[in-house]
Amino acid sequence: MANVKDVAKLAKVSVGTVSKVLNNDPTVKPKNREKVMKAIEKLNYVPNIHAKNLSSGKTNMISIISPTIGDEFHERLVSAIDEVLSKNGYDSVFFPLLSRDRLERVSSPSHFLYQTDGLIVSSLSLTKMFKDNKFPTPKPYILVDTRDEMNDCIFVDNYHGGVLAAKNIKIYPNSDIYILGGYESDEVFSSGVFSERLNGFIDELVNQRGISKKRIKVIEVALSWKESFEVGRNIIKNQKKRFSVFALSDIIAFGFIEGAKSEDMFPGKDYSIIGYDDLSFAESIKLSTVRQPIELLGQTAAELLIEKITNHSNEKIQKCLKPKYIERKSN
Repeated sequence: MANVKDVAKLAKVSVGTVSKVLNNDPTVKPKNREKVMKAIEKLNYVPNIHAKNLSSGKTNMISIISPTIGDEFHERLVSAIDEVLSKNGYDSVFFPLLSRDRLERVSSPSHFLYQTDGLIVSSLSLTKMFKDNKFPTPKPYILVDTRDEMNDCIFVDNYHGGVLAAKNIKIYPNSDIYILGGYESDEVFSSGVFSERLNGFIDELVNQRGISKKRIKVIEVALSWKESFEVGRNIIKNQKKRFSVFALSDIIAFGFIEGAKSEDMFPGKDYSIIGYDDLSFAESIKLSTVRQPIELLGQTAAELLIEKITNHSNEKIQKCLKPKYIERKSN
């Protein structure tokens, strides 16, 4: 296999110049950069990441930690993060936390996740995960989709998102108003976003729209289409007049709508419903919802972390993005 010396010899430059090209050093002359890249291609040279780490202290890799896999929100978030990392010469290691056993493993400072140049942590609260409220590593990291005053973070103003839903939801005279969602099977893996949405919604209804709390019914539902479907069927069976629903996620709203349809009740006609996220299916089912800037959330997190790594910055990052209400026919 070819090594750095082979590349340097073929390109007729120094080993130091090859190293600078591999590390995207802007001081390399374009002519030399071109010669090195042609030599790399001709020799099919692949940099040894471990050797590079030993010599420079950098891996050009970022660890991404998420509580789960497979849902659209995190797929879009991680894709947006990875796109920015790739453009800046970084690769990523993805680690779904999934269980307390895996959490126990990342509690060790020697875990492989801490051998990269930094970490992006999605939808998790370090306050709930670790006693000292931080990861056991000196490497820079940033939380995304989590508000945390003690750690660098970028988040969506979910309280404001709840307020937007309450401002816009259609409310029928003397009717019930349901809030669906918020159930967490393990509080350790909760980021608190559902509570923020719920609190914003209730505060706006009560304080600004003058709705009695007695009319507001909170039903804890997991982030599950199937469970939401059953909730939709059951609520419809016990309703004799029109009502309103705020689902804390579009997935919950979708399941509810289909469950209600099975009992011949339809959104925008027999009841009003607003979701949260604006996932890919929301437009096709005409779901009014609160849109999260998912891609911007991921892109900004990656950009801020790269900047922090590059500049060796200790400046505190607390960045808030605003959601937007999207009106469709379900409300």
